[in-house]
Amino acid sequence: MFEIELKFQIPEEKQEMLIKAFQRKDTNIQHLQAKYYDTAQFILSEHSISLRQRLEDDQENQQWVQTLKLPTEQRLKRAEFEENIGSAETGLDLKNYLSNKHIAKNIKHLLEQHKDGLEVQFQTDIERKLSLFKFQNSEIEVSYDHGHIIAHQQRLALRELEFELKQGTVQDLISFILPRMKRYNLWLDTRSKAQQGFQLAQNSPDNPVQLQTPLVLDPKDHPENALKKIVNNCLSHLLPNSTAIASGNFNSKHIHQARVAIRRLRSALKTFSNWSLHIDPTWQTQLTELFRQLGSARDLDMIREELLPQLEAAGAPKFKLPEPQDVDSQKLTKLFRSFNFNYLVLSLIQFIAQESSEKSQIAVYKAAFKKVRQLHRKIQIDAENYLNLDIEARHRTRKNLKRLRYSIEFVASLSDKSQIKKYLKAIKPAQESLGLYNDLIVAEEVLKKMVKAEPQVWFALGWIAAEQQRLLLKSQQDLLQFAKTAVLE
Repeated sequence: MFEIELKFQIPEEKQEMLIKAFQRKDTNIQHLQAKYYDTAQFILSEHSISLRQRLEDDQENQQWVQTLKLPTEQRLKRAEFEENIGSAETGLDLKNYLSNKHIAKNIKHLLEQHKDGLEVQFQTDIERKLSLFKFQNSEIEVSYDHGHIIAHQQRLALRELEFELKQGTVQDLISFILPRMKRYNLWLDTRSKAQQGFQLAQNSPDNPVQLQTPLVLDPKDHPENALKKIVNNCLSHLLPNSTAIASGNFNSKHIHQARVAIRRLRSALKTFSNWSLHIDPTWQTQLTELFRQLGSARDLDMIREELLPQLEAAGAPKFKLPEPQDVDSQKLTKLFRSFNFNYLVLSLIQFIAQESSEKSQIAVYKAAFKKVRQLHRKIQIDAENYLNLDIEARHRTRKNLKRLRYSIEFVASLSDKSQIKKYLKAIKPAQESLGLYNDLIVAEEVLKKMVKAEPQVWFALGWIAAEQQRLLLKSQQDLLQFAKTAVLE
């Protein structure tokens, strides 16, 4: 019922080598023609639901298979309900789904409500080369798909390599993938055929930007299990955006959300690292370097989108910012296609999937809010002396404030909603003023390098210096105000 698979893109220069590797194996070749259904408003797609009928032809027999795929808490794990519907093409039949006790009531209600409006929105025509491997104590199916997605006379070429765990452990699956990922320069792609097809059907070529989603923890969770849920939530935020950047089809919003997701992940690992003995300290180092490499592109976007309108309103002479270079975009794409990044992601997925071995009597609620109180106290101390701190120390205060906010968001489901809302509202003014102050520090560094080529920048630097002083005072006031807030218990 559950499908665990990891899908990768293959660089063009490695495709021939990969095909030859398949030819040396006992390979089953299938011709797969599928029809994907949704309403004219794409209601199923909005809920990450995929409904298809597929003709599977393996040269010996033909069989139509109807499949409903549903999202789960883990982005790379899907609930799959599959049934053979015969050798002849037939219409949709939803009755087995509507009576299935393993399908949630809200999904059944959605299917029942929209069943009369379901129509074919796009089709796929795929040749699949498929091999089954026995590895350690697991069975892993490897398939190479080559073909097209078709919608409204538009065709999108598709080539992808998929590893599906048929039985066994995720640890075996990842151990099997790693040497192949290195040999063929594979990079993880979280876009399903359904997602790409619905984008094509809606004539929406841009990859969607993924925002963070709410996280629900169980008060009965062991702290290590809670941390795994937190890491999974951060990956669900990061991976759609990193996929967009790796594909080369991205914009500044993908970069911003990737940075936010990485920052959330770093905060989680730093704040809650003692909840598990299986945290690899190199993850933090890798995430820090990844965040740094994303920084320069985001800095220019911030100046262009947020600071320039303010300078223009203040009457500043116009000057030209460096244009984002194609080479910068290529660097970011290369970064998220790199073995190091994809190895990091697989390591985090393995951490999430492995069985917890630690036993603890500590309730996750107590463990979580102990961390919150410690961070709260650090910020109270900094607030009292903020104006006397150097720039680096102020930067640490800002990062601690963000860490505190992220930590609260991670564990919010364990506490009273009204108290959480009140606490986050109290954090917001200080976080905004410290963030704006930091933006001005960054902008000053960037613009100082431009003075020789663009003398008009002097006005902007003067305006920034004055605005820094105003925001410095406001930051301290907002911090002192927040310091009066009662800590969450």
